[in-house]
Amino acid sequence: MKEYFNFENQVAIITGCSSGLGVQMAHALANQGANIVALARRKEMIDKVIEEINTTYSSNSIAITCDVTNLDEIKNAIDIVIKKYNKIDILINNAGVGVGKHAEDITDEEFLNDVNVDLIGEFRLAREVANASMIKNKYGRIINIASIAGLIGNTLENTAYHIMPLKVVWSI
Repeated sequence: MKEYFNFENQVAIITGCSSGLGVQMAHALANQGANIVALARRKEMIDKVIEEINTTYSSNSIAITCDVTNLDEIKNAIDIVIKKYNKIDILINNAGVGVGKHAEDITDEEFLNDVNVDLIGEFRLAREVANASMIKNKYGRIINIASIAGLIGNTLENTAYHIMPLKVVWSI
């Protein structure tokens, strides 16, 4: 399989890497040779993920606590990655939240938090990663994960969560 998906010595940042799809993507890339940078707010959980990845795949991966709504934390995380690896090859913007209420019950603060995590945080990470590494190296892949729920409208709850699928994959 590695001949088709060889990520040896590539550096992949994955947000929302404390559970769910983020963890699964981290394992998949590490299995193909990538060094994983797990970003999430829950330190204990990303530490556990990276310990498992480093043990299972003999990886040189790291965990960095980062709230994607905080630009200073984003910049700090990217600085740590550049100092350790000198590059960033892949960014998977996977962090996401959803209030879990019907639109008429969501407060402005709850809606704005969803937008700050699911949209603005992803944009900031993409911009900062591109500027810190991908543009100067003329290489990089940015993958923004979105829910298919946006294609069916608000038959479920989480109004802001449903508008976020207007995302694209960036290729530098």
